[in-house]
Amino acid sequence: MSATDLRGQLAGRRKQRHLAVPPWQFPLLSSFAPDRTVLAFDATLSHCGWVLLTVSEGQVFIHGRSTISPVTERRSFLETWDKAARLREELDVLRTALEFRGYQVAVEAPSVGGGHRTESSLIAGTLVHLAWPDVVPVHVAHISSLLTGDGRMASEQRKPAIRKAVSLLVPEAAGRTWNEHQRDAVAVGLTWLHDIQERAREQS
Repeated sequence: MSATDLRGQLAGRRKQRHLAVPPWQFPLLSSFAPDRTVLAFDATLSHCGWVLLTVSEGQVFIHGRSTISPVTERRSFLETWDKAARLREELDVLRTALEFRGYQVAVEAPSVGGGHRTESSLIAGTLVHLAWPDVVPVHVAHISSLLTGDGRMASEQRKPAIRKAVSLLVPEAAGRTWNEHQRDAVAVGLTWLHDIQERAREQS
């Protein structure tokens, strides 16, 4: 077989793989695992949003939500330490309050690249992991791919796109009493439920 023939075969296979990928469609509520409760976090040291949600009977039920926003007058590394200590205390309170509920925990995977203040999400995510060792990390690119169809979307574009997607699936999330941290937590939880549903379909 000549090099030209080999290149032609490889190009054909790449084209087939490309054609085999179905076009993105906005997820239906039926694509999320039903009757599975998830406690989801969008965790940073300054604003740690969380929601407790379940998808059932064709809608998303929000059982609880809040944003933990530690405040301190300290500066420099002492500010980071103080916020971390206060966040851990609040997470312990939350864990105790939800002790007798059956739920899975998911958190947006901390960014460790060259972004702004990556230590904030890394430390906050670590504290969630210490409170719930079985926590499942959900990567933001995966969330964006599921809810917007673009896993490489820039942050400034992704934020409003995620807000719109979450508001379509959870209409109440468009209200003024909600903030971006809680909506992002919903996105984390729904992505985990979608993954569970997909795995169940693959195994059936």
